[in-house]
Amino acid sequence: MARLLAFIPHPDDESYSFAGTLALAAKAGWECQVVCVSSGEKGKRHDGGPGGREAIGAVREAELRRSCSLLGAKPPAFLRMPDGAVSAVALGPSAIAGLIDRFASEIVVTLGHDGAYGHPDHLAVHRWVTGAWSAGPASRGGTLLYPVFPHGLFLPQWEKCRHMLGEPPDPPAEAIGSDSFHYEVDIRAVRETKRASIAAHRTQLPGGDPEGLFPPGVVSKLLAVERFEDASGKRNEATAELLASLAP
Repeated sequence: MARLLAFIPHPDDESYSFAGTLALAAKAGWECQVVCVSSGEKGKRHDGGPGGREAIGAVREAELRRSCSLLGAKPPAFLRMPDGAVSAVALGPSAIAGLIDRFASEIVVTLGHDGAYGHPDHLAVHRWVTGAWSAGPASRGGTLLYPVFPHGLFLPQWEKCRHMLGEPPDPPAEAIGSDSFHYEVDIRAVRETKRASIAAHRTQLPGGDPEGLFPPGVVSKLLAVERFEDASGKRNEATAELLASLAP
């Protein structure tokens, strides 16, 4: 049985980034495991429920469980590192490395160099996963992938995070998204599953609308294909064939 291991910084990062690929892999009989680094307990709540970090963290973990169930993935694992301060956790890199070795997956996926829109937690998880992968045994096998979003798609969200990115901002605006990628997965067969995965994170969605978190048109551009960069910097034909095998 093939395995796919996904590392996400917060609940809902799986939905927008690679939920379609997760759903296709699960339908093809793969074992899919999502590891959530932070529970997103500092975020805003849009459903009128109780606030406070404990309540928000608990409901967002429940929403991620629902999302994984819809996608056909195993129940998610939670590391419960502090939302907004993931990079301050000294044991973070070793925890990630241990999980990569434990799950021994053909495909490992996490957010890319731009963290989708530059969020510091996203960038910290990217660095940890990339570092653990690079330092692992050469005999491990498998492939590390990063989702690639259309250039500038998440620039409005980057603007919202601008105050957290330093001066000058890192990453800069021009680094948000890319038109270059190594693999493309057609997810049209599971587009409604991906949309349901987004909708599962109801407390993060103004009005409960799956398209409500980002500007109009963003979600619709994420429902046809998912594109990935190979961490090695080049296309691997064996990986391309493995991803192509997910097509229904």
